Amino acid sequence: MKVFLSYNVLPNIAKQEHPEKVREAFEELGPTFIKIGQMLSVRSDILTPRFIGELKKLQDNVKTDTFATVKQTIEEETHLKLTDIFETFEELPFASASMGQAHKATLKNGKEVAVKVQHPGIKEEINLDLSLFAKVLPLIKHIPESNVVDPKEIFLEIKTSLQNELNSLKEAENGVAFYKKNNGWEIIQTPIIYRDYCTEKVLVMEFMQGESIRKFVQKEVVSKESEERKQLKNHLGNVLVRNFVKQVFEDGFFHADPHPGNILVRFLEPNEEGYHAKNKVKDIQHKKEMKQGSIGFNYTEEQDLPPYRLVYLDFGMMGYLDETMIHKLTNVMDSLYGNNVKNIGRAILQLCNQIGPVDEEHFFEELAPLLDENYGASVGDLNLQTLFFRIIAICHQNNLQAPQEVTMLIKAIATFEGVIRELAPEISLIEIATPFAKKYFTEKIDWQWELKKAGIDLLYSAKAAPKIPSRVLDVLDDLSKGKSKINLELKKQNELMDRVERMMNRLVMGLILSALIIGSSMLVEFNAGLTSNFVSVLGMIGYAIALFAILFLAVDIWKKGRRKK
Repeated sequence: MKVFLSYNVLPNIAKQEHPEKVREAFEELGPTFIKIGQMLSVRSDILTPRFIGELKKLQDNVKTDTFATVKQTIEEETHLKLTDIFETFEELPFASASMGQAHKATLKNGKEVAVKVQHPGIKEEINLDLSLFAKVLPLIKHIPESNVVDPKEIFLEIKTSLQNELNSLKEAENGVAFYKKNNGWEIIQTPIIYRDYCTEKVLVMEFMQGESIRKFVQKEVVSKESEERKQLKNHLGNVLVRNFVKQVFEDGFFHADPHPGNILVRFLEPNEEGYHAKNKVKDIQHKKEMKQGSIGFNYTEEQDLPPYRLVYLDFGMMGYLDETMIHKLTNVMDSLYGNNVKNIGRAILQLCNQIGPVDEEHFFEELAPLLDENYGASVGDLNLQTLFFRIIAICHQNNLQAPQEVTMLIKAIATFEGVIRELAPEISLIEIATPFAKKYFTEKIDWQWELKKAGIDLLYSAKAAPKIPSRVLDVLDDLSKGKSKINLELKKQNELMDRVERMMNRLVMGLILSALIIGSSMLVEFNAGLTSNFVSVLGMIGYAIALFAILFLAVDIWKKGRRKK
């Protein structure tokens, strides 16, 4: 609380001001809050781009554990001696973060592995911090967005993410599922998880060579290689986008933290396994017409894979989408590609939860300029974080709240944007994503049911068609006899009635004040012996009440006028 007050954390978050103060406070509060800040740094649905940019500067600043501590943790968790599991084990970690550190080792079968070991006591420290943070939670109701974005829901999401990261068995389970769905998809690779040696505090996975995609992009190259390198970067960016869209629309299981440190570029050696690998491109159906008839056959087209791979790491934060949510996202992508504001708006309305009255026409009017401004733009011309922030802001203003899984997807896309912007800024995410969305739509839709439904609708329409002339005559007859009624629906009628009610209340208040002033004047002028002083005092009290009420009304009118300006 002392740190929160000294850095003015809650007011700064509420007003979206002084993000550097919030970052400094989180750094002072230690690992838990650093991790929370890092999670918030990609939440474009909650914070402004300026705030997000500052929180991205948060860095883990923790001391590494000694080899003796690491050895003790591994042996206590696995109930095996270190030498019984590993042939070699490097004492110095090659990476360290707030949750734990990673060592390179070799299994008894000769396989090189990365061993992630949790810091001792970090679980207890984080759970204590979370319990204290939960007590501060009620103060966050002062954040302007708290009426739409539920702070409790956000806290539960952060709590769940942190607890998942503290459980290496959960990450191992995610890693195995991600490996099955993505390893070997074109040039995508993921590490093998060795489940037999994984525990809640220890994770053992295949050691993956390579450099982070950020280092790869920033590496200086000779000018004569620039064109070849540009093509390489375009290919890497294209594969990453298509694979990520596949994770969302086909798998319903996506990497929710695809920042540059979690994606490696790995170049294969000529004698290395996979250097001459081929990739199945597509199944082709061929039909040949002949005099005796026609024959058809299928064949698979293949192509050589390039001698490099893209490697995904870190499966602590993963997103899940069910069939219903994928279908809704498909509708959004399809409508975005068609650039029809009404269709896009309806798709977003289906996707979001309504927490209050929604004026659809007003929502469409606010959405239209933003979509027209950004339609068809490449990643290089877009700032997805800003775009998503503006769309979410429009949703907030119209009583719409994005579901948690969509929020996580937006967070992942906002993170992913930075990677693609550095690799291939001319790529259009919508153009690449739409074919996947259409493919999902055509594969998942029940055409038999849809045809039956369309046939039933057509049958009802055919039955109703002969009755149309007689119904029109009935309407004209009612109009001629003055029997028809017209129902008008006023937009924002509740708001209008509230304003009328406030006006009437002020008018009544004015009449009461007038009567009070006149009555008080008569009492002050009253003169009947002993009671005159008492009655005069009552009159003065009436004057005081009237004066106070008039001042209150004047201040209220002035404030509302200022607010409108």
